[in-house]
Amino acid sequence: MTTQRVILTADDNQQIRMLVKAALRSLDHELIEAIDGEEALELALSRSPDLVLLDVTMPKLDGWEVLRFMRKRPETADIPVMMLTTAAQQADLALGESLGCNDYLTKPFTPADLRAHVERMLDG
Repeated sequence: MTTQRVILTADDNQQIRMLVKAALRSLDHELIEAIDGEEALELALSRSPDLVLLDVTMPKLDGWEVLRFMRKRPETADIPVMMLTTAAQQADLALGESLGCNDYLTKPFTPADLRAHVERMLDG
């Protein structure tokens, strides 16, 4: 039996959050949601999720700022982060890697791809 994990999805687009929830429902983990970068940071600090799925383009703080902040704080530095975004240029991928992003999945994505990435990150 697997332990229920906490997965934080940070995206300002409600449809994307709903797609993520539907895609990951079968994994039986607790899914929590943030609608902007500030809320994502607050939840990362207060809930210590096992995985963060982070969009780049969000209000208040963008995903890069959230990732920078998370990597600087001891309580969030080791939380795995997967960028889930339309920002798919080589420069975006390089920036994500330089900031400590653990994985990168571009939108649009299939539910199967998302589940595979999430399972690999949680098991790894």
